[in-house]
Amino acid sequence: MNLSKTKNIPPFLCWGICYFVLVGLISVRLGQDVSWDLRNYHFYNPYMLLTGRMKYDILPAQIQTFFNPLIDVPFFIFIYYLKIPPLVFGFFWGGLHGLNLWLIHKIVYHSLLNIKNYTRHFLSCFAALTGLWGAAYYSEIGTVIGDSTSSLFILTSLLIIVYHLANFGKLSLRNIIIAGFLTGLGVGLKLTVALYGIALIISINFIRNKLQEKFLNLLALMSSMFAGFLVTAGYWMVLMWLNFSSPLFPFFNKFFKSPYIRTDFDLKDTRFLPRDIWQSLFYPFYFTKKQSLVAELEFQDSRLAIAYIFVIIFLIFLVIKFIQKINRTSYNIVNPSVIFLIVPFYVASYLIWLKLFSIYRYLLVLELLTPVLIILILGYIYPSRKVLLVLSAILFTVMITTTKPLDWSRLPWQSNYFGIETKALKKYENKVIVMWGDDGNSYLVPYFPSSTRFVRIQGNTGLEKGTLLQKKANQIIENTPDENLYLLDISPDQLNPEEKQSQKDYKLLVDYQNCQQFSTHVAKYSICPLRKLE
Repeated sequence: MNLSKTKNIPPFLCWGICYFVLVGLISVRLGQDVSWDLRNYHFYNPYMLLTGRMKYDILPAQIQTFFNPLIDVPFFIFIYYLKIPPLVFGFFWGGLHGLNLWLIHKIVYHSLLNIKNYTRHFLSCFAALTGLWGAAYYSEIGTVIGDSTSSLFILTSLLIIVYHLANFGKLSLRNIIIAGFLTGLGVGLKLTVALYGIALIISINFIRNKLQEKFLNLLALMSSMFAGFLVTAGYWMVLMWLNFSSPLFPFFNKFFKSPYIRTDFDLKDTRFLPRDIWQSLFYPFYFTKKQSLVAELEFQDSRLAIAYIFVIIFLIFLVIKFIQKINRTSYNIVNPSVIFLIVPFYVASYLIWLKLFSIYRYLLVLELLTPVLIILILGYIYPSRKVLLVLSAILFTVMITTTKPLDWSRLPWQSNYFGIETKALKKYENKVIVMWGDDGNSYLVPYFPSSTRFVRIQGNTGLEKGTLLQKKANQIIENTPDENLYLLDISPDQLNPEEKQSQKDYKLLVDYQNCQQFSTHVAKYSICPLRKLE
């Protein structure tokens, strides 16, 4: 091996490889993703897209059936078609998520001034590793939940802007167009990322330039963002329009009035929004204790509370600086242009999140950016390398030691991802299988014969009486002979009240005496004959 060649490898490339391998190995250590989202729609939706089942099945993945599956296509192809060993996929997918840390490293590095190179790399690495142990980020390593994949587009956009501000003192329209396009790609892949797109539109106005330049920057950013969005989501909007009479189906149906679901339907998860004024004002401080206020599972993380305090301190400092006309442009250890981009971006993102979602994992980008924010504010207020190093180390240690990540469902790595034997399912060719309940089980569908039709008659939403989806489900069941009609469920003999009501509404009776049992690595299921009542 020629060692002289390895010395020519760019340092940042070495850091990127290190983060890729590190997080890839962590992904392997954490185990195989079998989260509810994966079981419910991340596996079925790309299958639906690639095999043209858009209207063949009725809501097998519940209302999430209509979420853009493009981000999940690689996972489905590698596992279902190419049959890549799950552990191998998990390593590389986790490694991909590790590039988030690489981007954080580079953002910190290019934000620092008048600091020795090894110190800049030390702070950058410490910030990245602090981001690694975040309640949301760590829990999603190697999963297909999507937040840690779409975040790559947002952080890359920020890095492009930070790099050019730090090294050239200004942004060209070309840089802005590239950053906007990448952000748009991320938004198209996962709509919740739009909160960062809006935040970027807001924060770019804080860059010091002329009014005419601000206008051109905004125009370029929004136009390129929309173009990127159309690249990853445009095809899906067309499919939704052609099949369900709404380009954003099932969202904003009060406006588009698709007859397939209720015309007054507004798809919004309000479970985690602040319950009172105190939560609205101080939500991050509630996260410092183990709780489930903004997630389906319990977690604990103090970084947002620390960031909250630092932003307040920063704003107070700016007021004092303005009143006393303090000017320290002669010596800085952080780039002023960068801090006046990152702080508005961070604050705007949080406020939009607080108003629209309050679902913690959607803050994954801010979780990763919090160490960056701390370094920038510390270095701006007190430009001392020694103080910056010491205080950053203390605060990052506090963040790491007080974090208890979310814990999505995982299993030990298997040679067959779900462990489904397709031979036993061939008997259901040309059959109709009814699904009810809100269990995530559409991942089973690709392993049945392609002619098997799945009809969900009760789920999390979307099957209200009088809608075209409900009428279509009813029509399929009515036109199916009893001998071709079956029920798929985990515990068909233990129905909840909603499932019993669905059974009554569709006039169905389950034959519990002739159920076929089959197991996956995730759960045991029953397929039972159904009989229609007169």
